[in-house]
Amino acid sequence: MPKVGEQIEKGGRRLQPQQQKFLDNYIHKDMTQTGAARSAGYKSPNVRAVQLLNNPVVKERMEEMRQELESKYGVSVTKSVRDMQRLRDEAWEAGNFGAAIKAEELRLKVTGLMVARSHVTHENVDALTRDQIVQQLQEFMTRAKDRMIDVTPEENPIEPEQIDITYDSESLVE
Repeated sequence: MPKVGEQIEKGGRRLQPQQQKFLDNYIHKDMTQTGAARSAGYKSPNVRAVQLLNNPVVKERMEEMRQELESKYGVSVTKSVRDMQRLRDEAWEAGNFGAAIKAEELRLKVTGLMVARSHVTHENVDALTRDQIVQQLQEFMTRAKDRMIDVTPEENPIEPEQIDITYDSESLVE
C-alpha cells in the first residue's frame, strides 16, 4: 500500500498530482470538498469536487489514505461516533447545551448523515432560550435516529443492591 502523498497506479491510470493535492487538502487540511478543489487549482471547484469524489481511482486512494490515518492514530469512525455520543450526553447533563448540539452535529457529519452546506448561518447559541436549544437538539437527534443504526455497545449498569429498611416509630423516639 502506498503511503500518504505517494502516487498510485491502478489499471494503467495514475492519480494526477492535482487529484492528490485535492485529497491532501480534503483529508489532511480539513477543508470542504469545494475548498479542497479550489486550493488544488481547479477552475470550477464545486463541480470538479463532486466529479473527483465519484472517480473510482480517487475514491480508492481516499479510502487508502483514511485507512492509513486510522492505523497511524488509532482512530476509527465507530470509536469517534461513540465518543461524540458520550460527550453529547455529558454536555447535556451538565447543562452545556451548545456543546451538546455541536457534539451531535459532529456525530451526524462523521456518519455522513449531515452534509456541510455552502451557506453559512450565524447563530449565537447564548442568545437562544433553553427551549429553542432543546428543540434544535431534538431535531438533530430525530434526524439521526431516522437515518442510522445505533451500534454503540450497551453498558451493563450494575444495579444497586436493594436494601429493605424497616423501622418502627418507637425506634425513632429516644
